[in-house]
Amino acid sequence: MQCIEHSTQSKAVLQEGKLRATSARLALLEIFRHTQKPISVGDLFVMLKKLGVDKVTLYRNVESLEKLGIIRQVRLKDRQAYYELANHGHHHHVVCTSCGKIKDMSGCGINIVNKRFLKVSGFTKITEHSLEFFGVCSSCAISESKK
Repeated sequence: MQCIEHSTQSKAVLQEGKLRATSARLALLEIFRHTQKPISVGDLFVMLKKLGVDKVTLYRNVESLEKLGIIRQVRLKDRQAYYELANHGHHHHVVCTSCGKIKDMSGCGINIVNKRFLKVSGFTKITEHSLEFFGVCSSCAISESKK
């Protein structure tokens, strides 16, 4: 039942964006719905290859979903593009520089910073921002301390 519910949601999202609900797009949206961290196009390709989705189709679909604001791009430590659903709310990522583990973080206090930027820059509105943190996760810290 849950899978049918998600497919219905995915179809509705595509209809709203005036995109056809192709099997590739539906599968792509299902992956984003079930993935808890940003994912690269390379990883998406590995998952979708068995469904017969080629790289060109994948890149076009990712581009279409990003243009519609359904997914958003984040660039992490390796500067590679990763993608996640855009409706996950306001959050940032913390990335382990040793193992590459990615965790979502919420509550950055950006509203205070936004007010300052608006005043200093003369802009009237900040529509989005990107902020990523890098460090060593507790598992890697323990491993490093044992060396």
